[in-house]
Amino acid sequence: MYDLNGRQWWVIGRAFVVLFCFFVVGCATTEKKVAVEDPYEDFNRRVYTFNQGIDDYISQPIVMVYDTVTPDLLQQGVGNFFTNLNNVQVVINDLLQGKIKQGTKDTGRFAINSTLGVFGLFDVAKHVGLKQNTEDFGQTLGVWGVPAGPYLVLPFLGPSTLFQGVPGATVDVLSNPVSYATALPLVQVLSAVNARSEAEESLDFIDKSALDPYTFTREAYMQWRQHLITDGQGAAQASFDELEGEIFSEESEDLELDALESELNVSVEKAQELVFSTERAEFADDDSEVDRALDLLEVELKNSATEGLAILEKNNQEEDANRIDELVDVPSPVNLDQELLVSP
Repeated sequence: MYDLNGRQWWVIGRAFVVLFCFFVVGCATTEKKVAVEDPYEDFNRRVYTFNQGIDDYISQPIVMVYDTVTPDLLQQGVGNFFTNLNNVQVVINDLLQGKIKQGTKDTGRFAINSTLGVFGLFDVAKHVGLKQNTEDFGQTLGVWGVPAGPYLVLPFLGPSTLFQGVPGATVDVLSNPVSYATALPLVQVLSAVNARSEAEESLDFIDKSALDPYTFTREAYMQWRQHLITDGQGAAQASFDELEGEIFSEESEDLELDALESELNVSVEKAQELVFSTERAEFADDDSEVDRALDLLEVELKNSATEGLAILEKNNQEEDANRIDELVDVPSPVNLDQELLVSP
């Protein structure tokens, strides 16, 4: 090992400091995630466990019987019927959010399915290019700028949020025609059974795949709500102005990082040159005799290797000549060329 002087240690130390800065900057540029506020987690977990018990012992057995006795075509018709009724609140929230064009299409979808689709039993509108949209009053509050608030699990209803979910669900119930079917309670029960049946695969996936079903459900719900509110654009890209500012800020940061990286490379190269030049100077002053001895030893080794190779080649040639003489003296029907080919 070579002893480094103070100057060398100073250069190497600065290089490590710059590398550490790059590491910190790299760790700071992680992907943004949806922030989850869950101050009532203990309460939420208890309600979540309660809902799971209700689902395991009441809802799931009813859904299993429903799926068993009801043909798939009839189940699809029931689902289409309630989805079509839900389009009433979809159109209302389209207008409240200022989505006039989408509201017009959703109105046309509701009119087509309610008439040509036999009260919504058949989804005729999808065949003319009118897709089903999802809008509720909770999304409307989010578009208006109302924060989601703390995460909350409601008895029997499941995941929600305090400032968007609770008031949004209240308005949605009031704007849903099914809520006014007081003379036909069977319609409300069938609506609940249909909703639980459509969620069967998702709930089964959570139970089988998630290590912590509560945390998985919370994260999935919050990101799904954010996706709906921003129409799939994400929290950081809710408006064009924010997106444009983010792009330009990222470009300026990239330019600064490139300049810093080039400066680091120059500093490291200079440090390496300084260390190597110092080492060469120390060898030249202190170890010149050792270098000369090593050079002489290297020359002797090369000469010895050359002589050894020449002797080995000469011996191989003599052995080949003797072998050929032996083959010529002994009569054999085998051709000499073939013997040479099969001989090791």
